[in-house]
Amino acid sequence: MDVRLDVFSSGWFPRWGKGLKLGVGLLLGGSLSACGDPDWQGTDWTKNYQDSFKTQISARAALMPGSAVQAYQPSPDGAPNSPVAYHSPPMLSYEDRPLNENIAGSLELSDYVKAMQVAKLDPWISGPGPYTLFAIPNAAMERLSARWPGGLLAPANRGQLTHILGYTIAYGKWDEAALRKAIQRNHGRAIGLKTLYGDLLGVLRSPQTGELILENTAGQTNRLGSRSFPQSNGVLYFTQDTLLPVPVLKPASAGSKKGHR
Repeated sequence: MDVRLDVFSSGWFPRWGKGLKLGVGLLLGGSLSACGDPDWQGTDWTKNYQDSFKTQISARAALMPGSAVQAYQPSPDGAPNSPVAYHSPPMLSYEDRPLNENIAGSLELSDYVKAMQVAKLDPWISGPGPYTLFAIPNAAMERLSARWPGGLLAPANRGQLTHILGYTIAYGKWDEAALRKAIQRNHGRAIGLKTLYGDLLGVLRSPQTGELILENTAGQTNRLGSRSFPQSNGVLYFTQDTLLPVPVLKPASAGSKKGHR
């Protein structure tokens, strides 16, 4: 798959000039950006899966972040009072498994996984990729969903949900080292990753802390919550909050009748 690293005009540094371009195109970019059906009828999903027999086996795994400890509150008298029988269960990300399988094993991403299934985007991250996934933790997903009448998973909001989640899927295998190298080659300026619908997702290095930060074209930012996790079909990140594509989609109560573009 050809991957394009495009020009990104950062809101932090509006006077930046030309950015770095890599690659020669983006597979399916044009068709997805113009697609009006979130189900994408006509796509042959039987060809978009990871063949386990062609995947190099690895015993390496990493512990994913989680907040399950917050689900357990011991009672004053010591009597069981919670359906959660553990403080913090191990949630491992396996390097030889695809994105869809690893995020399904994370309690911290349970809302995000459910939203991906509702939007019918999970087949994309089960395929060979590569994709870089900027997954949204439960608390941030719940805050975002509360902004839409009936919740973001409601059928009336399906188009907006699909667009927002598509902005968390970038083409290419962009671990921390690859992102920092690309930013360095771009003379420290923000780089732009093409996401599922063709929207640009900016990645820049904070001048103050050196951490990697996500940015949309309106200058709004989102911090990454942890290290990157290698996957058999890409890379997984946990973010600290949500970041919407621009133009920012408005809740249905705001009078917008436009759905997924």
